[in-house]
Amino acid sequence: MKRIALLSALLITFVLTATIAAAQTPELRGTWRGASFIIDASGFREAKCTYVINAQEGQLFSGYKLWFDAKKVVQKETFTGIFGDDGNLYFAEHDDGYTFGQRTSKQTMSLYYLEHGALNKSILYKLERVHYVTGFVEIDRDGDRLLVHAEISTHYPLDAERIMAEADADKDGKLTEAEWEAWKKANNFN
Repeated sequence: MKRIALLSALLITFVLTATIAAAQTPELRGTWRGASFIIDASGFREAKCTYVINAQEGQLFSGYKLWFDAKKVVQKETFTGIFGDDGNLYFAEHDDGYTFGQRTSKQTMSLYYLEHGALNKSILYKLERVHYVTGFVEIDRDGDRLLVHAEISTHYPLDAERIMAEADADKDGKLTEAEWEAWKKANNFN
């Protein structure tokens, strides 16, 4: 009887611990953009970058990152990752290197990329989640009733692929920085 009670207590503790850990996993899906600060054999430089986390199952996630190469053509690399029990983020880049980091707030994260070997480099990413806020308010036009409904919603877009295809003006499959800047200006996109 004591053995059954002990096993039951252990099972309940395990289930509660797993439930609490799952409840603490944040929603990471969305488009995160910002600056990257790079050091490699050629020296220091700063660039813009975007991470898109488009799939998440509990603590596991996947997506891709985008950046402009030296020829000003957008590059894409996929990754998989884990939101660790310690609250840190761990990414395995599919070409080279590893990225580690943490959310610095609900809408920001700092990531640290390391790549060893002949082409070694280190990159610090400071990213902010892209989001749009929409609002709806029911207004009483004739003044015979009270305001009955107001709603504000935050949306986290996952449409980077569509936007990139739209911005590729010459449709050659290679989005250049000039095409990107022209699309942003035409669409009032910051």
